[in-house]
Amino acid sequence: MTPILKVITEYCDIYVDDINLQSLAVEDKPLYARRMWGYLRAAIPLFSLPANMQLFLVGTAENPKLTESVFGSLTYTTTEDITDTFTLTLDENGRGHDLFCCRLREVDDFDNVILLNTSGVTYDKEAGTVTFTATSENPIPKGTTFDMDFYTDGSFAETLTPEQMNILGYCFQIVWQTRFNNDWLSNVSKVEDKSFSEQNRANKENADTARLQEMRTQLAEEMRRYEQNLYYRKTFPTRGLI
Repeated sequence: MTPILKVITEYCDIYVDDINLQSLAVEDKPLYARRMWGYLRAAIPLFSLPANMQLFLVGTAENPKLTESVFGSLTYTTTEDITDTFTLTLDENGRGHDLFCCRLREVDDFDNVILLNTSGVTYDKEAGTVTFTATSENPIPKGTTFDMDFYTDGSFAETLTPEQMNILGYCFQIVWQTRFNNDWLSNVSKVEDKSFSEQNRANKENADTARLQEMRTQLAEEMRRYEQNLYYRKTFPTRGLI
């Protein structure tokens, strides 16, 4: 068995330099894992060589080999001033999560939502409870809103080799780059005037397309090399390094 978080953190994260994902990895690990799993889930079908690779990774409907990650979120608003520690009991879906994060939700003068890190909130995965620490000197005011995120890791039934996980990292990179290339704000035409002049958008789109094609070529080469290595290992088995 291979945990999905192992593939994400050790073989996917290193291939992208995304400041938003880096911030999430520090501020909200469950949401980071959820976003990364979304990219990886879309990337798995790209690992198409050898021909039976999808059966090895995913299996079939009758014999699945992929257990998907489970995630959830909850917003809780206090209905009165809290001056003592209290425990919130979650429903059955709130038990057993591997990662938990709780942040304070605030709204600024322009109605923008701001999430702030908070301490004194703990999660018991066995009991499915969240405990909030408060005292008369440091109460939790009425109307305080807490945003909570939960994540339970999934897994591949097979034990993936570093070679296989590295190729999944290449697949992940392509999905992330495609998402980056399709950013609406970058692609939409801008209104120009004396105070603003857009860079050459055509050159940027051409560079993005070339970069994506380079990644696809690299992935194809890695899969062919892997397929060839499998053949060599099967045909010329060795008992150790030569």
